[in-house]
Amino acid sequence: MQLLQGAAILASKESPAQSVHHARSLAQWNTLVDAAFHDLSVVSVNERFSGYLGLCNISSLELFRIRAQPSQVRKTIRAENACASGTMLVHIQSRGTSVNAQGDRVGRLRCGEAVLCDPDRDYSVEFESTYEMFVLKVPTALIATRHPGLDLADVMIRRLDVHRSGLLLAFLAAAWGQADCLQRDSDWCECVVQTSLDLLMRAIRWSDQVEMTVSPREFPRTVLGYIRRNLTDPSLRTSGVAQALGVSSRTVQSVFERMSTTTSAFILSERLRLAAEHLRVSHASITQVALDCGFNDPAYFSRCFHKHYGQTPREYSRR
Repeated sequence: MQLLQGAAILASKESPAQSVHHARSLAQWNTLVDAAFHDLSVVSVNERFSGYLGLCNISSLELFRIRAQPSQVRKTIRAENACASGTMLVHIQSRGTSVNAQGDRVGRLRCGEAVLCDPDRDYSVEFESTYEMFVLKVPTALIATRHPGLDLADVMIRRLDVHRSGLLLAFLAAAWGQADCLQRDSDWCECVVQTSLDLLMRAIRWSDQVEMTVSPREFPRTVLGYIRRNLTDPSLRTSGVAQALGVSSRTVQSVFERMSTTTSAFILSERLRLAAEHLRVSHASITQVALDCGFNDPAYFSRCFHKHYGQTPREYSRR
């Protein structure tokens, strides 16, 4: 249960069920969070930094309760520590706000909201004000048992359904207060584990609906409209569309599957259509047209244009 042994962390206390530590400087806080999560560092403008970190082991689950001042948390995995942990993290905001980022995904959390995070990859969390967050560490094998087909990479840093994550937060907070009872009663402890996992899985399954403010019938039109408005962005791709609309990449892909195409093929076709319009009315160079239509490589643009229209961009512009 002990997070640290011999570290200079102030006001630490432990019970058979919980390990609780207080830090009263940024250096102490960095020592504490690195011991708990590995390769984690914290930056803050507050000279007198204070933080609280508690850990409750609930059978196969680890539940952390963290309170601290405004700060930026960054995980940068050191080469010697690069390995598969077999776990995932659930960040659940219980006070304040945070901005969670991993890879090209960003998720902003308010009280009661949650995201999944991969502890085996670099990530960052920015807290703009004093906050409290529960972090649930879950073995991925338990998730696979309940949802064998789930692609965890697809749901990382995508906000879970707020109603279900709010219920999960309330349940975990109640379990935290009953830690001593859970320590004494293994059957009750296992019941809490199963309930926590059930609530989490329901929040994950419903996360496709997060922030979707249009009806399912209107959603394909929303996807196509967003893509057409952002064709000039060279980085436009499935993951970016999904993040902007608050849905999963799989949800976006399904729109194009029903059209017998793919997201990337549709984006390319629309960019070529836009380029053809430019070539008909503009006197810009071929390179400029390519860049204006979201192509980083003018040579690639010319090859795609010739394949699609049977003419080079220059030949097309002279018609």
